[in-house]
Amino acid sequence: MKKAFLFLTCLVVLFAPLSGCYTMNNTIGSGAPDGAPVAEDRQWFLLWGLLPLNNVDGGKMAQDKGLRTNYTIQTQQSFIDVILNIFTGFVSVYSRDVKVLAGGSGSAVSAAPAGGGNPIAMGNQAMAAKDYNGAVQYYQSAVNSNPTAGAYQGLGTAYYFLGQKDQAISAYEKALQLNPSDTKLSGFINKLKAGN
Repeated sequence: MKKAFLFLTCLVVLFAPLSGCYTMNNTIGSGAPDGAPVAEDRQWFLLWGLLPLNNVDGGKMAQDKGLRTNYTIQTQQSFIDVILNIFTGFVSVYSRDVKVLAGGSGSAVSAAPAGGGNPIAMGNQAMAAKDYNGAVQYYQSAVNSNPTAGAYQGLGTAYYFLGQKDQAISAYEKALQLNPSDTKLSGFINKLKAGN
C-alpha cells in the first residue's frame, strides 16, 4: 500500500505540471494573437494556482506600452514553466507566463474600430484612459452605425471632458430624444445650458 501511494504521489508531482500546458488568449479590440510580444512577466501562484503570489496585470502592462485597444493578453504555461513547476510543484508553487502581444497598425487607438469591435466599448475604454479625442472618434463611429441614446450620451460626455460644451449639449439632447424618460440627463443638460 505504501509503495502504491508513493508511486501515485510521484506521478502527481511529476505529471501534474505537464498536464497544465495551455495557452489562453484574452483579446482586446480586434486583438493581435499572432503579434510580437511587447511586454512579458511571470505570474507565480501558491496552492496549485489558487493564490497569486505576485500581481501581474496584463491590462496595465499594455497601457504602460501605450496600447489602448487591439492587443492580446496571452497567459501561457510554457515549457520553462513546466520545468520550474516540476521542481516547485511539490510545495504547491506554480508559475505562468503573461505576455502582451501587439502588431501591425491596429495596435494603437485609431479613428474607427478595427475588425468590427464594439465602438461603444472601445469608447468607454478610451474614456477610462482619459483619451477623450479617441473616445469622440469611437462614439461618433457608434452613432454613425447605430444611433442609440448610449452612443450619444458617451459622445456628449467625451465632448464635455474636452471642454466642448456646445457639442456636448447637442449630443446629450439627441440622447434625450431617444430616451426622453432620462430625468438625470435632462437635469444635466439644463445645468450645462445655465453655465453650471
